[in-house]
Amino acid sequence: MAKRTDYYFCTACGADYSKWNGRCSACGEWNTIAEKTESSTGGRRHRDAPTAVLLSSVDREKTVRGKSGITEFDLVCGGGIVPGSVILLGGEPGIGKSTLALQISEKLNALYISGEESPVQIRQRGERLSIDMGRIHISVNNEVDDIIELAGSIKCGCLIVDSIQTIYSAEIPGIIGSVSQVRESASRLVDFAKKQGIPVILIGHITKDGNIAGPKLLEHIVDTVLYFEGDFSKDYRVLRAFKNRYGSVNELGLFRMTESGLEEVKDKNKIFLNPFLSAAPGNAVSAAVEGSRTILFEVQALVTFSSFSNPRRLSDGFDLNRLIIICAVLEKHAGLKLSNFDVFINVSGGFNISETAGDLAVAAAIASSLKEKRVEDGVGLIGEVSLSGDIRPVSGIDKRVQEFRYSGFKKLFVSPADLGKSKKAGFEGEIVAAASISELMNSLF
Repeated sequence: MAKRTDYYFCTACGADYSKWNGRCSACGEWNTIAEKTESSTGGRRHRDAPTAVLLSSVDREKTVRGKSGITEFDLVCGGGIVPGSVILLGGEPGIGKSTLALQISEKLNALYISGEESPVQIRQRGERLSIDMGRIHISVNNEVDDIIELAGSIKCGCLIVDSIQTIYSAEIPGIIGSVSQVRESASRLVDFAKKQGIPVILIGHITKDGNIAGPKLLEHIVDTVLYFEGDFSKDYRVLRAFKNRYGSVNELGLFRMTESGLEEVKDKNKIFLNPFLSAAPGNAVSAAVEGSRTILFEVQALVTFSSFSNPRRLSDGFDLNRLIIICAVLEKHAGLKLSNFDVFINVSGGFNISETAGDLAVAAAIASSLKEKRVEDGVGLIGEVSLSGDIRPVSGIDKRVQEFRYSGFKKLFVSPADLGKSKKAGFEGEIVAAASISELMNSLF
C-alpha cells in the first residue's frame, strides 16, 4: 500500500489539512504546514498485539504512594505520588516551580532533566537549598527518546522534566515548543510512566493567556494538574490541584519563599488574617473549606463617595458578580444606600474565595465601612446571602466553627439552619442565628 502523502498538519497548533497551505487558518502562523508522514504520526514505533482481560481478573494491589518529604506537596497530590502517575506542575515563570521540583527530587532519587539551566546553575541552587545532591541525577539532554532511555537505564525513582516546552522529538516536524512537539513528547513520557511504573513530573510555564504550553493540550493526558500561584510582591505561594485522578481537587498547599528555598506554612491563618488589631472599620472574618483543611480569611472593604454616574464595584480575591449581587441585596433589604458609593473589596493575604460561605463577611465589611463602625474583635461570620435577603446554610459548618474555636473567636453569626450543628461543634463562645441580612445588620451595628 502506497504511503499517504496528501495529508498535512500545522506544526504550531496541530490543525489538519488535506493539502499544503502557506498560512494556517486556525492559528494564523505562516510556513507551519508540514506533511504528516508515517513517522510524524507515531507509526514508526512497534505496536504490540491488542489484548483485553476481564475486569474481575485484575489483581487488586494496594498502591504505595511515594513521599516527597514535603507534606504540603504530598497533601495536594492526595497523600503522596502514585507510581506510574504523571503530574503537570504549572505556574508563571519565576514563581518557584524549579525550586519546588529540586526540593522534591532529593527524596525521590529523581532524574532531573533541565532544558533551561546548566548543571552548574542547578548545583548552585542545590547548595542554596541545602539538599543532598548525591541523590539526584542531572541531565541537560532534551530529546525525548534519549530521556526515556536514560531514565530506564539508571532506574530512577522519579523523572522530572523542566520544562516540557524544551523537550522535542527528532522525528516530528516543528520547532521546539510547538504544539506538535509538546504533544508528542508528553505522550511518549506518559507512555513511559505507565509501562515502567515510574512517576513523571512535567513542569509547564503559564503563557500570557493563562494556559500551559499554549492551548492547554496537556491537561487531558496527565493524571494530576497542579498550579503554583502567588504574588511576586509577597513571599507566600499557594499550590492548588485542578485535576487529580488519585485524590481531591480541593486541596491546597501553602509555602513561603525564603532565601533557602520553599518552606511549608504550618499556621495557615497567619497568612490570611491581619496579625495587627486594626481599629479601622471595614474588616470582617469568615472561614473557607479547602479540601481537608479550613482556612480563616479576612475581608477588607472600602466604601467611598463616587464622583461617577455609575459607581464602581471592584474586588480582589472575590467574585465581582457576587459582589454586585451582595451590594444590591444590602440596598434592597438592609436599607444601605450604596447607589452613590464606590465599593472595593480585598481578601487579605492573596486568598481567593470560590464559595458563597463568605457572603456574610463581605456584607458585614461593606456595612462597616459605610457606617464607619467596626465589627467587634473575635467575631466570625458564616453564611450565604440569598437574593431575598435571607441567610442560607453552608456546607461543612462544623469544620468552620471548629476552626473559629481553635483560633480563639468569641462570637459567631450563622444561619438558623446551621445553629444546631454549630452548637454541637463545641464552640465555647456565643453563636447567634441571623435569619436575614437586615437582622444581621441590627445585631452587628
